[in-house]
Formats: sequence, C-alpha cells, structure tokens
Amino acid sequence: MEAKKFVNEKSVVLANLFNLFIMKELSDAELDHFLWNTLKEWDALDIQDQTLGSCKEEVFWHLLFELKSWSSSQIQNNTGLQQLLIRSAMFLQDQGSKPAHCVGIRPVANYVN
Repeated sequence: MEAKKFVNEKSVVLANLFNLFIMKELSDAELDHFLWNTLKEWDALDIQDQTLGSCKEEVFWHLLFELKSWSSSQIQNNTGLQQLLIRSAMFLQDQGSKPAHCVGIRPVANYVN
C-alpha cells in the first residue's frame, strides 16, 4: 500500500474515532489501541521517503501525534486544545480549512521498535 492510500484510509477512521472520543463514546484505551496499530502498520510499509504527500497527510500525522502526546483528561479538560484537534479532524473529513500551526511529519522508519 502506498503512503497516500494509507493516509486517506486512516484519516477517515482517525477523524471518526476522535469524534467518538470527544463525545465520550470511545475510551482512551480504544483510541490508543488504534493509534499504536496505525503506527505499526505504517512502520510495516517501510516507507523511507520523509516527504509529506499533501496537507491532509500533514494534518493526519499532526492529529495522531497530538493524540499520542496528551492524556485523555488533558484533551477533555482543555477547550483550546480540543478546538485545535476538532478542526484537524474536520479538515480530515473535508470540512473546513487546514488549522493554523498544524505541523505534522511522517514518523521515521522503525518508529515503534
């Protein structure tokens, strides 16, 4: 699977799961499981090119790493952070423009090892 197809498919799932998480219909453990599995699947693709393919890919990696970096309580209790993440999820769903200060990069090879 190529990087663009991977990101396009996973973006839809990531945005939907994040929305469920924000509405407290998905546990942080379930979200974290998806995030780790996504990183493992990316690593298995063994993509060496670090060049982002699109703004969508940049937002995808940004959202994924933000969700890995903040605890569920920090996300649930910080409305500013929530709004940034919500705008990122909306962008992945083709709603709205790319959030300002959204800087995502591809994980390096063997990130999860």
